[in-house]
Amino acid sequence: MGAYDFTTYQTGTDASQAFRDAVEQAQYEYGHGGYTGTIAEKDGYKVVSDAPLTMDEAEALANQIMSDHDHPLQDKHGPAGAIPVLTGERQVTVTIPFTAASYRTTAEAAAAVLAQEGRLLPGEDVAYGITGVYETCPRTGRIRKGSLTVPLNGGPLEHRGWLFFGYASS
Repeated sequence: MGAYDFTTYQTGTDASQAFRDAVEQAQYEYGHGGYTGTIAEKDGYKVVSDAPLTMDEAEALANQIMSDHDHPLQDKHGPAGAIPVLTGERQVTVTIPFTAASYRTTAEAAAAVLAQEGRLLPGEDVAYGITGVYETCPRTGRIRKGSLTVPLNGGPLEHRGWLFFGYASS
């Protein structure tokens, strides 16, 4: 059997939990049968940088390691490489309290609640991909209350995830 190289980003500051989440997601997407060429084939990881890097720096380091033909992380049966990543993206959950004032869109509702609660960091904006459960007014269709999971971007760089990379059996 052969091998494919892979890289995958996973949110979370704890490397062990992020690794488990990344493997679980790959198994969900590619199956449990083995030989997927993804992180699903890996049993462990090895951190290759103590300092968190930006995504561009982390990808460059991963590419450098993967192009070094004698590096131990090139073993398809060995551990994945792991690099802590700095990002300005994060995800928050907001509760929209029942109010007579309603919102036209989930983005409008999320932005209003985040601003009201002072939870937006300098430079942050509500990103595309809001999910949640909410109630709308039957007459107007506007959002009245509920709970939303809101992706945010543009905030200060912080360690919020891991880039995993390596070779895996295919």
